[in-house]
Amino acid sequence: MDIWRIINSVLRRWWLIVILTVFLGIIGYFINIYSAQTIYSANTTMYVLNKDRVEGQTLSSSDLYVSQSLITQYSGIFYSRAVSTAAAEELNMYHISDKMLASMVSISSEKNSNILVVTAVSPDPNLAAAAANAMSNEFILLIKDITKSDFIGIIDEAQVPAIPDNNNGLLKTLLFVFGGIVIALGIIYLLEYFDTTIRSSEIIEENLKLRVIGIIPEHDIS
Repeated sequence: MDIWRIINSVLRRWWLIVILTVFLGIIGYFINIYSAQTIYSANTTMYVLNKDRVEGQTLSSSDLYVSQSLITQYSGIFYSRAVSTAAAEELNMYHISDKMLASMVSISSEKNSNILVVTAVSPDPNLAAAAANAMSNEFILLIKDITKSDFIGIIDEAQVPAIPDNNNGLLKTLLFVFGGIVIALGIIYLLEYFDTTIRSSEIIEENLKLRVIGIIPEHDIS
């Protein structure tokens, strides 16, 4: 099919593109509002130091290596039932179980550092911050109780997040708008493909190999 024929068809049916684009854009907007659950995340930052380091001594690369190995050894304790149960009791005002709390939080270490980050996610921003802080505090208490040392502590407590993580409603709406444009262009192409109307003498000469000797012009006799 001639590309210019398709372009002319798109220009003639511009209204179809506008209608479908606006219609699907509105649908996408309301779907995003009523179906998507807003999720907030909060982070508590902790440090881990070599417990054998002399107080006041400058940190060396070997100290960081030992600290990173300690992170690997003790981060598994973070997910223990002892930590989650104690943290759930601390958060009794939220009526949350230890299993649910454990599923909300995660712990990770920054690459080539002695920093641990505890992340909690929840539809409730206050619960997200409280969960991150409670799990971090109980984790530190248990580590100190096991090791009888203070090589782990909190740098920054989690703050109540103001902006949700999945704040991408505009992107979802734009995807529906783009879908409306694509569907409209597809419909226009199909309408033009199955349209057998002869619009010029050149089409007759090209397809039937016949020479046109005359054309009856349109005339409004009213």
